[in-house]
Amino acid sequence: MRILKLATGVILILTGVFCFANPGVTFLAMAFILGTAMVFSGLSGILSYLLISRKKEISDLLFVEGIMSFILGFLVVSNQLLADASIPVFFGLWVIFSGILRVVETHSLRKSDMANWQMILTFGILSIAVGIYSFFNTILFTFSSVVLVGILFVMQGLNVLLVGLNLSFHNKRYASKVVE
Repeated sequence: MRILKLATGVILILTGVFCFANPGVTFLAMAFILGTAMVFSGLSGILSYLLISRKKEISDLLFVEGIMSFILGFLVVSNQLLADASIPVFFGLWVIFSGILRVVETHSLRKSDMANWQMILTFGILSIAVGIYSFFNTILFTFSSVVLVGILFVMQGLNVLLVGLNLSFHNKRYASKVVE
């Protein structure tokens, strides 16, 4: 499942790069590709959680993020984003929510003495900042909506890669002894 999460992160990053390569394309032309990548990301999060949680201790936030990505991806695939003004808000909130999940996750990782919780915290804060930027895009740099979505997809892909790299591999018995 770790490989599936890593592959999902790479797919999201490549989808973002594809947006950079096609800056003049309308969002509706890209919607199916973007939505499919989001649905795949959601499904990989849900499957990873369900399969890993049977054997090992894992954060429930992986499941929450998987459900959220699946639902939002389904909305994109079904062409529910018709107004151009809603596109940066929609994807910005997706990245902000994932950033908040990373920040919350660092609280429990810090308690378990995981060495790289600072990196996860940094990515969480960076995700929140990039997501908030999407609300102010028209004031600062005025990227096209497809380029802005590409930036958000690269950020989300990095988040998913980080999750894949940090999946917990502690047995539930060992984790319960550490807590005691």
